[in-house]
Amino acid sequence: MTITYQGQPYQRFQDYIDRQAHQGLEGPDSAPLYAHPVDGWILRTLNSTPVKSVINKALDALVSYTFGYDLAMSIFIDAQTFPDIYDVLVRCSQTLGIPIPHAVTRHDAALFNAYTAGTDEYAFIHISSTLLEYYTKDEAEFVVGHECGHIASGHMTYHTLAQILTSAAIQKLGPWAPLVQIVAGPTLLAWSRRSEVTADRAGLLCCGDIAVAERALLRLLTGLADVDRVDLDDYLRRYKDIEDFHGSAKFQELFSTHPMLPKRILALRLFANSEIYYSLSGKPKPEGQRLLSREELNRRVSEIVKP
Repeated sequence: MTITYQGQPYQRFQDYIDRQAHQGLEGPDSAPLYAHPVDGWILRTLNSTPVKSVINKALDALVSYTFGYDLAMSIFIDAQTFPDIYDVLVRCSQTLGIPIPHAVTRHDAALFNAYTAGTDEYAFIHISSTLLEYYTKDEAEFVVGHECGHIASGHMTYHTLAQILTSAAIQKLGPWAPLVQIVAGPTLLAWSRRSEVTADRAGLLCCGDIAVAERALLRLLTGLADVDRVDLDDYLRRYKDIEDFHGSAKFQELFSTHPMLPKRILALRLFANSEIYYSLSGKPKPEGQRLLSREELNRRVSEIVKP
């Protein structure tokens, strides 16, 4: 099926992947080519656990319990109600080759909030109505592209469960809650942290500029302060010193759905300097610059992401 936007056909991301298959660029198990390699392996592990059938039966009720209020109190994003955000959503969908997701918005106390929830059969993206007031449009493309990346990568069932696993809603599983937390918890959270690396890569492909992506991530820490006043390289150096001194930070990360933000920035920088990024983005490769092979990229990112 040919997908069009404003009357013009565009190339689906999957079409590009199919054409590149003969060059050995297909991802394992049809995972996106930008995916972190551990993504698919951990998903296969989770799918083989005894709790998978329990998850399938319970997740719809959990999604309704956890996110139903947000959906009921939100406004659907389309070309009439929020055209600027909708345009960003469409562009990200184009880049990643997915149907335009169901997206909603409302005012949040967290001004820069965006998240994706649901299952692989149905997912929605929640975007704060104030996002474009504080982010530039290209920065918003990174944020929305990150969320679209979860959908494009088939993350949604376990991505949603990971969110629920770290909230009070896990108790809705009743007597199954301890089993899910003990059997699936550590593996699920380990996968979730790596899935965020994959989604960051999707965001970079959508916005097309590593400096833009870094600013968008840094705004999560600076809030309303001027992000351009932060010396990012100095911040990353200081983070490394603090991490080495305070070992408990690594232990606490084991119980988090996301890697620490400096790790995400460092991992994304490596991807932006890789052969696979330039192949997928269509950008001309920089002359005289050595790009990371897929194998070297995977090795170095794995060293960064592990707690």
